[in-house]
Amino acid sequence: MASVELFKEIFKGVVLEIEDIYLLEPFQIAYLPGWIPEREFAAVLENRPEIRVFLLKKCPEIESFLDRIENKYPAASDKPGYSGSADTVLWTIADMLVYSKCPEVYDSLKFHKWDFSEIISITSLADRIVIDADSGTGRVALEAAEQAKTVYAVEPVSRLRQFIRQKAVLSGISNLFVVDGFLNELPFPDSFADVLITSHALGWKLEDELKEFERVVKEGGSIIHCPGSAVKDTSGNIHDVMISREWGYRDFIYDEANGRKRKYWKKIQ
Repeated sequence: MASVELFKEIFKGVVLEIEDIYLLEPFQIAYLPGWIPEREFAAVLENRPEIRVFLLKKCPEIESFLDRIENKYPAASDKPGYSGSADTVLWTIADMLVYSKCPEVYDSLKFHKWDFSEIISITSLADRIVIDADSGTGRVALEAAEQAKTVYAVEPVSRLRQFIRQKAVLSGISNLFVVDGFLNELPFPDSFADVLITSHALGWKLEDELKEFERVVKEGGSIIHCPGSAVKDTSGNIHDVMISREWGYRDFIYDEANGRKRKYWKKIQ
C-alpha cells in the first residue's frame, strides 16, 4: 500500500511493534473499519487473540467488524505470513501510533515549520481567548500563547496532551490550558472564544466540525484553518464545502514545507 511506504519514509528510524496497538484510544480504534487492511488484520488477530480482547474492551462497537473479517479470512494456506501482516497493519496506522509512542518525532516533521504569520496576518491574537482545536503536538497553541491572553489546546490523544503540557512548562508558558475534546464536540460554552484555529485537522466530520466552531466563537470573532487543505486535495471535497455559500470561508494558497496548501478564514457575524 502506498500509505505504508509513505509512512515508513516520513517516520524513518521509528520502530513499531505489534504491542504498540495497545496505545490506541477508543476513538482511534473506531476509525479502523474501512481503513485497516482486513486480510492482514485478520491474520494478526488469529495469531494474537489478546489484541482482539483489548480492542473490544476499549471500543465494543467494532465487534461486528472483527467478527466479519475473521469469518471472511479464516486460517488458510494463502494467508500472508504473520510478520508481514503485522508490519502492514502497523504502518497503515503509523501516524496514530507515532503520536503516542514518540510524539517528539511527529513534532519534528517538516510540515510543522510553516510561518505563524499566516495566522496573525488575518487577525491579532493580543488580549484574546484562543482555541487551538485538535492541537496535536501543540505547535500552534504554544506560538499563540506568546501573544494571546489565554489559549486552550484541545486534543483527544492523552499522550499528546501530556506532551503539550511538558513543552509549555519548559517554555515557561503559563497561559496555556490543555483539555480533552474533539473538533465536533468542543468542551466550551457558546460564544466562548475570540479566535479558533485548526491546523492540519479538518475533515473527519466536516459539517459537524464547522457547526461546532461557529457555536463556540463570539460574534465578531475569527475562525482560521491553516493549513486547511492541500491544494491537490485527495481527501474529499473540503475546499468546495469551505467556500460554499453555506459556510462562506475566504481562502488563500501558500507554500508549506511539503507542498502548496490552502488556509481558510471567516469572521463570525
